[in-house]
Amino acid sequence: MDSIAKRALAARKFAKMTQKQAEVVSGVKQSSISKIERGDVSRSMSVLALARAYRADPNWLDTGDGPAPWDEDQIRQARDRANEPPGPYRVTHTPPSIPSFNPRTPGTVPLISWADAANWDSHEISQQPHAERWIPCIAHHSLQSYALRVRGDSMTSPSGQLKSYPPGSIVFVDTSLRTPDDGERIIAKLEDSDEVTFKVFKQDDGRRWLLPLNPKHEPVRTPFTVLGTVVGKWEDED
Repeated sequence: MDSIAKRALAARKFAKMTQKQAEVVSGVKQSSISKIERGDVSRSMSVLALARAYRADPNWLDTGDGPAPWDEDQIRQARDRANEPPGPYRVTHTPPSIPSFNPRTPGTVPLISWADAANWDSHEISQQPHAERWIPCIAHHSLQSYALRVRGDSMTSPSGQLKSYPPGSIVFVDTSLRTPDDGERIIAKLEDSDEVTFKVFKQDDGRRWLLPLNPKHEPVRTPFTVLGTVVGKWEDED
């Protein structure tokens, strides 16, 4: 398929969604979905959100390169482990302490506190974040994205086969992505305490829970709200 329009339409049909249903799942307005499928929009920040809604490879939807949703290797069964689903996740080295970019420089996101992450949906905070600094985001992201410094060691993996997030590393969070796949890393708010946490999202047979990478920590099985999906991180060189 030689256009985003054709791929977007085919992916939505394969997902058995109407444009209205796709709007609800992805957060992309039906009018924008219609424009994309008509070919009126050649490139759009909405493509990533639609790819996740349709459970399609974002690179395939955007460029045509990679497996289509109906290809066999796209089918992933939920497992009771911290699997790493394929996706546009990016990892690179820790940024220097300087420079700090001007607020809302294209391609940058604010490095915010965990308290502000808990209240990001507040118009005041999301529009005028109290950022430590603005840093370039290394992954494809929406305008409603931010960066966080990891706290605690619950996401420090003892296995080299898993992405590890030691304390102090920086993760990039896209708050437009609130319907994660099994195995994706997310920021969530626990409903019983309002605590904000960083964990692996797990789901199986209608059940949802949060899984730490560090086996010294217990899974979280209390109700929670997804605040955003981690799309990349700065990684220490050592």
